Amino acid sequence: MNLSARVRGLVPSATLQLKAETDRLRREGVDVVDFGAGEPDFDTPLAIRDAAKRALDAGDTHYGGSAGRPTLRAAIARRITARYGGNWKPEEVVCGVGGKGVLYLLMQALVDPGDEVMIFSPYWVSFPEQVRLAGGTPVLLPARQESGFIPDPAAAARALTPRTRGLILNSPNNPSGAVTPLPVLERFADLARERGIWIIADETYDRFVYPGFQFASAAGLRERSGDRMALVGAFSKTYAMTGWRIGYALAPRPVIEAVTGIQSHDASHPTSFVQTAAEAALAAGDDSVERMLAEYTRRRDLILAGLSTVPGVGFLPPGGAFYVFAAVGDLCRRVGAGSSADLAARLLREARIAVVPGEAFGVDGYVRFSYALPEGLIAEGMRRLRAFAER
Repeated sequence: MNLSARVRGLVPSATLQLKAETDRLRREGVDVVDFGAGEPDFDTPLAIRDAAKRALDAGDTHYGGSAGRPTLRAAIARRITARYGGNWKPEEVVCGVGGKGVLYLLMQALVDPGDEVMIFSPYWVSFPEQVRLAGGTPVLLPARQESGFIPDPAAAARALTPRTRGLILNSPNNPSGAVTPLPVLERFADLARERGIWIIADETYDRFVYPGFQFASAAGLRERSGDRMALVGAFSKTYAMTGWRIGYALAPRPVIEAVTGIQSHDASHPTSFVQTAAEAALAAGDDSVERMLAEYTRRRDLILAGLSTVPGVGFLPPGGAFYVFAAVGDLCRRVGAGSSADLAARLLREARIAVVPGEAFGVDGYVRFSYALPEGLIAEGMRRLRAFAER
């Protein structure tokens, strides 16, 4: 079949593929401990669900504006400005179908065929593919474990070419959990201003940062960057709303208008009653977020303690998100696995553990463990992993 060139080289999402395979095994009755899922295992808070129910009962099921509901855009602008600075206005906010959907629209609005977009690895699986779908070329730069997986502004400066259009930053990072310090973000903002490139900052995990680490947002650096800053966020992780598909971007008004125009021909707008639920999430306060963070902190401590007993596995404690990006090169050699992808396949087949191989994030020799699952399953998964390594 003669498909378009843009999809012939497309690499499907490895994390969603793993979820589909894990779900298939479970339907067949196989007991799998799933460390692959990149979503909270908590239910959406009751106040948010009730708001959506009331909206449905009130007939909130009709078309709306392509940029999202004005009241929601205003609430997001207020929240980001109050928390991180930047003096964002409602007209500088667009709401879309998940953070992933908004990021895709930004790539379509900012990237022309032949443009280069720098991405630090390990990276979230969709970053390079979304650049390619816009006709751009991802330029991959390493963020190494010995540097805490923190992206290096000097490396980005050396990689600049006349075709460089922008740079994607992700903090807290998926998969490494690295939290980029403010001085590093400031150097990237300076680079954007001096060289006329865009910074696209994905801060989806901004509320999940652990004791000893300090989150810094790019939102307050818009002036320093020469107003070449676009910020992406989502309700998915913060409020356990992954299936609701609601995200947002903040950027200068011309960019938001371009994104809105694209969305008018794409999804039209995010679902009406989901926007009502998102407003309720912002109005409900931070109690549910703080409870989730406390639980993630306990789970983080548990999985790190478990991994420390597994021969051939190393790791850096994550500063944010809910993943451990574990170094497994020694374990691969110990068990005769040719790559982290080979190891992940064997763990699923032999130990009934699901993990995402590092190749999906641009780095071999690692696997990602999500600890967004109950403590009992974490403990059982660590027991299975240890038994596999010791066999």
